[in-house]
Amino acid sequence: MLPLPRRYTDVADLSGNGEDGLRPGTKDLGAALEGSTTRWFKRIVDVIVRLLLPLATIALMMGIARIFIDLWAVYRSPSIAAGFDLLVTDVLSMFVVIELLKSIVEYFEVHRIRITFILDAAVVFTIREVMIGLYKHSLTAAEVAALAALLFALGAFRIAAVLFSPERSGAAATEPGRGGGAQW
Repeated sequence: MLPLPRRYTDVADLSGNGEDGLRPGTKDLGAALEGSTTRWFKRIVDVIVRLLLPLATIALMMGIARIFIDLWAVYRSPSIAAGFDLLVTDVLSMFVVIELLKSIVEYFEVHRIRITFILDAAVVFTIREVMIGLYKHSLTAAEVAALAALLFALGAFRIAAVLFSPERSGAAATEPGRGGGAQW
């Protein structure tokens, strides 16, 4: 491309300042401040995540201990159905917590959260609600239909997240003959 004559360039360039209208060195100073701020932010987030991991592990152990304590409640309950109601709720809740902990560990390792882990936790939580409601016989037909629609939407988002993931797009772009179609 041919350079434009001086009269077509920015007015700021004519004032004797730098190319972007700022004083010489201002752009470098802004980049240095932004880089420093970003580094501090990343360090603070790393410290918070490092503190979250042991807390999450302790919470997971406490949840497992709660399940064992509830086993005693199953033994003491007047009917086995009443005892299993509590046990089923606790076990399904642990699955939700495990899915969320997977996303925290993933963030700790690669410094980004995968949407698939969050969607997995949402699906597990929704299935938990369906199973508890069906087990207790407390869901109406409209609630079951709404939860089914929610599961369908979450499943569609999950499939889309896999099909259009950044890793998949990068792999399809680098491999010859692959167009990034609907391959699983």
